[in-house]
Amino acid sequence: MDRDPNAPATPADRERVTAELREHLASGRLALSEYRARLDAVRRAGTVGELDTVTAQLPGREDRDDAAGATPPREYRPYVDAPPRAGAYGPAEGRRQRVSNATLNKVWLVVMSLGVLAWALVYFLR
Repeated sequence: MDRDPNAPATPADRERVTAELREHLASGRLALSEYRARLDAVRRAGTVGELDTVTAQLPGREDRDDAAGATPPREYRPYVDAPPRAGAYGPAEGRRQRVSNATLNKVWLVVMSLGVLAWALVYFLR
């Protein structure tokens, strides 16, 4: 940044840094917990220099000296489309459809109606 590091941080500066952090989060280069921590640091930053320290060690930055040939840490896993996994309705298969909430509500209504009907028959036919 060309500004004096001791200059007060403006809302435009904060928005610029927030947008850069958001871009890194969306591309998978930044974990959600790290994003939140850096966002808190942006909110607390009072000067442009403090904002620069928030973005200084972002992965994949071209303006860093050590960025050329840098490899991501071992625990870094970029976002990938995960294969379907088993859920509450059994194994996930391409042709299997989930039961909608409307259908579940109708089943619940029928079961409860049968329960009330059974209670009424027992109660009134004693």
